[in-house]
Amino acid sequence: MLKVKITRNLRRNIMRGHPWVFREAVEVPRGIDRAQLARVIDAKGDLGWGLYDPHGTFALRILSTGKQAPSADFFAARFARALKLRANVRSAETNAFRLFNGEGDLLPGLVCDVYDKIAVVQFDGQGPGEFWDKKMIATWLLANAGVTSVVEKTRRSTERSMELLAGEPAASEVVVREHGALFKVNIEKGQKTGFFLDQRENRLYVRQNNRGKSVLNLFSYSGGFSIYAGLGGARRVASLDIAQGAIDLAEENWRLNGLPAGGHQGLCVDVFEYLRGDTEMWDHIIVDPPSMSHSEAGKETAKQKYIEVFAAAAKRVTAQGELSLSSCSSHITFDDFLEIIEEALSQARRTGQILRVSGQGPDHPFPHANLELRYLKYVHLALD
Repeated sequence: MLKVKITRNLRRNIMRGHPWVFREAVEVPRGIDRAQLARVIDAKGDLGWGLYDPHGTFALRILSTGKQAPSADFFAARFARALKLRANVRSAETNAFRLFNGEGDLLPGLVCDVYDKIAVVQFDGQGPGEFWDKKMIATWLLANAGVTSVVEKTRRSTERSMELLAGEPAASEVVVREHGALFKVNIEKGQKTGFFLDQRENRLYVRQNNRGKSVLNLFSYSGGFSIYAGLGGARRVASLDIAQGAIDLAEENWRLNGLPAGGHQGLCVDVFEYLRGDTEMWDHIIVDPPSMSHSEAGKETAKQKYIEVFAAAAKRVTAQGELSLSSCSSHITFDDFLEIIEEALSQARRTGQILRVSGQGPDHPFPHANLELRYLKYVHLALD
């Protein structure tokens, strides 16, 4: 059995539930070129068990602080626990949800999203992909998760593909239901596993607060917020995204929900250019950009980009209108995000009242000892 020694005083953090140990904090074992189970030790003795990864930033992802090595039954129990925690998410009205959320479900590097009868598995990097037993995962999902197909989707954006792991052949596109709303999801070509499931509760909130309003959805992707605004009675909705495929899908989702043909406009444009050139005012603008920082080194540049686009959007909100702002970057904290909003409104010469602060839905849990995994931020404001 491989043993990996931690060279820094991290015992307290690990025992409290922090799941990561960086490479510079361990004695790197020689001759190991594939991820595997490791006994974790430090100067005081045994600490538990971890996924040792010779490839990634995290040398260790902690699996357990127990004395016994994790077994197939151990992981099956964690799968069952994750499924139980989704009992209040799954329903006849919602058949798309995240079942395994990596470290948030004590399943490091393992993600599984369910789209009706299809389970989509992803691994957070090469190491978790080598470590996890795909056959065991797929067998458990078919037996317990109410799915008929299990596929793996690669995370590399330039080489997106899906491979059948078990069950019936799966279509690359599927229509799912979320709080009763219908969405066509392209599993193979779509972002993440096909849809941004983490914004589900924020989308529902938008449905409840936009009757009679004009709503502009920036970085709209497949129109999630747009559809909910329409279902909530918005008098006019526009979706803006730089990808024509996303706009086409947003318009298809609008029709799929039986919404008025003239109530939605899809525009394939660069959001920054649109905001610099257009002067139309909107009752409610939603700004949900892609992550602008993938590392701590890019954090300051990302903050300036957020400020720029948020300030430009605030200038296009009507008097006493509303602004919803979001960030999915784990390197931008909630404190950072509130500071960004304060500066953006200052540059736009607007003031606001915060009506809602929220994050990812309950099917995206995170360890209490690792707030970096509380990555999604959503703030709704009423402006002056």
